[in-house]
Amino acid sequence: MTVEELRARHGELLRDRRVVDHLDPARAPAGRAAGGHPAGRYHTWTQVACEPVRTRLVRLADVRDRPAAYRRDHLHDLQRTLDALQPEVLHLARAAGWAVATPVLAGVFPTGTLDGLSVPVPGRGVLVLVNSGLLDLVAAVLKIMTCALPNYGTPPLLTSEQASYALAEAVNAYLYGNGAVEARPLPELSGQRPALVGLMLRRATQFVIAHEVGHVLAGHLVGARRWTDPHTPVGALDAQSVGWSREHEADRIAAMIMLRSLDGLAPRELDVHEPCLVGAVLLVLFLHEVVDRLAEERGLVVPFAGSHPPPVRRIQSLVEHLADQARTPRALDLAADVATWLEDQLGGVREWFRLADEVRI
Repeated sequence: MTVEELRARHGELLRDRRVVDHLDPARAPAGRAAGGHPAGRYHTWTQVACEPVRTRLVRLADVRDRPAAYRRDHLHDLQRTLDALQPEVLHLARAAGWAVATPVLAGVFPTGTLDGLSVPVPGRGVLVLVNSGLLDLVAAVLKIMTCALPNYGTPPLLTSEQASYALAEAVNAYLYGNGAVEARPLPELSGQRPALVGLMLRRATQFVIAHEVGHVLAGHLVGARRWTDPHTPVGALDAQSVGWSREHEADRIAAMIMLRSLDGLAPRELDVHEPCLVGAVLLVLFLHEVVDRLAEERGLVVPFAGSHPPPVRRIQSLVEHLADQARTPRALDLAADVATWLEDQLGGVREWFRLADEVRI
């Protein structure tokens, strides 16, 4: 049993579901720039959401009507990220007293869900499928948030209206892009923002992997029920359903694994890093709750809905656990700011979606 065998199974699954077919950027749908991004990218912050409203709405509608093909280079980039972070998660698990004896591989895959999916491979180990759309959405939201809030630099790089559209574009890409579409890339960051975005993205992705590793460590997959969902972007997929109580347990195990990364930090470093870690962990669940709410409002099917507890319950349970485990008094402050900001932006996202519904392209 080797990880390389799991990697071979991952590649086989990508080929079987035709995710790796027709990935040449030069053959992207009409109206898309090379690389698959509608209308290229933003080069300066003043360009963000500066086009005529009609142009912005057409871009949203275009993703819905003609989602892009999967891009080989993008999938490889995401997989390299998972390959780099998985060993860190396994190392932290060992530091927390849990040795992962079963081979595990986190593989990027368009599952359509903000949860990782555990797929046991008999005689080889466990393949953890991490949704490509999840990684893109978390990265985009973190970038928008740090540029819209004054906490990370004044004046903010994005106005409230710019942030509202940028967030709508990111969520639109997630909901309608089949795990292949990124929102139009924002400009490069400077100052403290890139370090914060990079740190929180790394922590959020680690949490997704650590949650699935938690199932392996706790033995949840032994005797778990197979769940087949036909509504993923690539057709029917099989995963394991372990029950809500075990999902909560996996969240707690993942949080404990993540908190081990704070061991040895000086008090001043801990004051900085613990709120970022807690905020990143909960951001995944905050986004899950927001996306599920918008999907329900729009009559969209969420793959594997019901295999996990409702995000609100997971958030409540995990907040209680993190509050008990936190080492600094302000550990939950950043997470609270993130939740408030997302809730405040939701009305603007809904309005952009309503306007895009009226566009015919």
